[in-house]
Amino acid sequence: MKERGTDFPVEFTFFVPCLNEAPRVQGTLETVREAMVKLGRSYEVLVVDDGSSDGTYEVVEQYRRSHPEMPLFLSRNAVNCGVAYSYVEAAFRGRGEYFRLVWGDNTEPVETQIKILALAGTADLIVPYYPDVAGKSALRLAVSGSYTRLVNLLSGFKLRYYNGSVLCRRYDAMRWSPHNHGFTGFLADLITQLLAEGASYAEIAVVGIHVEKKAKATPLTFHNLFSTGLTLTGIFMRRLSYAIYRNRIARLNQPIGAGASNHR
Repeated sequence: MKERGTDFPVEFTFFVPCLNEAPRVQGTLETVREAMVKLGRSYEVLVVDDGSSDGTYEVVEQYRRSHPEMPLFLSRNAVNCGVAYSYVEAAFRGRGEYFRLVWGDNTEPVETQIKILALAGTADLIVPYYPDVAGKSALRLAVSGSYTRLVNLLSGFKLRYYNGSVLCRRYDAMRWSPHNHGFTGFLADLITQLLAEGASYAEIAVVGIHVEKKAKATPLTFHNLFSTGLTLTGIFMRRLSYAIYRNRIARLNQPIGAGASNHR
C-alpha cells in the first residue's frame, strides 16, 4: 500500500463489538488496557453494543466511569446491525492510524494482543492464526480448517487462517464495503480484497481461547451460514473480475517492511 502520513491523534483504534457479552466484556477491556500499558502506545477503544438484551451496555458504562484515564467510547445500536456494519462505522469514527477488532468475549490474552500490535507497520496486514485453541472441539476445528481451505481455493491465496482479527490501517477498513450479515466470514472478505489489491501481509501464530455460547450465538445458524455463503461467492467473483480486468485495476498497494509476503 502507499505510505500515508503519521499525523494521527492516536496509534491504535480498537473496535469491540458486543452482543450479550455482559459476563465477559469487562475482561476484554482489562486485557486491552493492560496490553497498551505494557506497550506504552497511544490508543482508543470504541465499544459498540449491537442490540444486547443482557445489560452489556450498563457493564461497559460502569467500567468506563471506573477508569476515566482509559480512552473508552461507548455507543449502542437500537437493533442488531451485524459486526461487519459496525466494523466500518467504528473505523469512520476512530482516530487511530491502525485498526483492529477485539471480540467482546475476551478470547485473546494480553500476550496475544502485544504480539500482534508490536508488528504494526511491518506489513499492510498482520494476520493472526491459532495453532492451538483451548476448548475448541474437534468438530469446530475441522469446520474451521475446511473453511480456510475453501477460501484459499476460491481466492487463490494461501493463508493459514481468515477469521482472526487482522490488524490493518484504519484507512483500509474505512474503504471496505461490506455485504456481510453474519459474524464470521466478513474478515475473509476484507483480507482477500486487500490482498487482491496487492497488500503486503505477515502471518503470526498466537494463542486464542474458545468460548462456548448459547446456540443462537454460535456461527452454525442458518442466517450466519447464508451470510458466509454470500461472502464466499463474493470472494470468488472478485477473483474472476480481477483476472478479467487486471490491466484496468490500479495496484494501489506496495509491500512494506521486512519479512512481508505477497501472494497473487
